[in-house]
Amino acid sequence: MLHPLFRFQYRQLFQLAMVITILFSLNSKLLGQTENDTLLIREAVLDYLEGLEYNDTLRVEKALHPDLAKRVIGKDENKKEKLDNMTAATLLYYTKTFDYTKLYKAGVDPKEPLKVEVILFDISHNIATVKAVQNKFAFFDYIHLGKINGEWKIVNILWAWTD
Repeated sequence: MLHPLFRFQYRQLFQLAMVITILFSLNSKLLGQTENDTLLIREAVLDYLEGLEYNDTLRVEKALHPDLAKRVIGKDENKKEKLDNMTAATLLYYTKTFDYTKLYKAGVDPKEPLKVEVILFDISHNIATVKAVQNKFAFFDYIHLGKINGEWKIVNILWAWTD
């Protein structure tokens, strides 16, 4: 038989465990996040990357916030690193006019379907951070999204070359 002091401690531990369990199960609801948010975030990232692949400006535009900042660390004429910026309007222009097969990794079969992996790092309070990698383009993206008026929109992209 347990000493009364141990029974009291077990009861406290059990109550604490119940509180923690309830908080974890309610966490997504408390932060306004639903299971559907993960799917909608993935859909926005796919609209962006598949839109580039197929020069589909409607899909890319659907994915982006109009104030998008897309950035890459490049080099100037003196080989000094600098930050290059692109706006949503510029990205939409390139989506319409640029041949994105020129950005394929070496040896990629253009007929191969685009496969995108969306790695969700964090989602809370209507913002999310993901990494998007895919099998065709010679770049990957770190993407910030915001849930604005019920829709997940890409607001920032920091990308880098893979080759």
